[in-house]
Amino acid sequence: MKRYLFFTLFLALSTAAIAQQNPQLPHNKELVTKARSFYVRSDTFYMKREALESSLLGQKEFKAWDLQITGNENLADMLIRVKRVPFSNHFSYTLTDRATDTIVMAGKVDSLAGTVYGRIAKEIVEKMVALRGDPVAAQKTEPQSGAK
Repeated sequence: MKRYLFFTLFLALSTAAIAQQNPQLPHNKELVTKARSFYVRSDTFYMKREALESSLLGQKEFKAWDLQITGNENLADMLIRVKRVPFSNHFSYTLTDRATDTIVMAGKVDSLAGTVYGRIAKEIVEKMVALRGDPVAAQKTEPQSGAK
């Protein structure tokens, strides 16, 4: 009887302790702001991941934030996944925080003649600027040190 009572009490306390923990996911702005590395996955033959990686690295904001692209998905903070709607020129993408598996942004780009990677890179960076702020404008307003 004592064992049963002890077990019931233990179970009730553990359930109460678990119920009190209210884990909340960070906001998208926080997830995007703390992200330092990205991994690109393309699920379509019509867009090579290397092309999107190159396009992202070519964006001046991406450079100003000092972001990196990694070839190892397990080392990335964010995962960029691109898919193509069959028999169309519609490409959808998602940007997912790897640690929380939270989709922080998504979009769809229509593209013909190999411009999809540039359009996706531009759209991702524009959405990141809205969340992180414009690093290029911030660099222009900083006073030049050593200028006389």
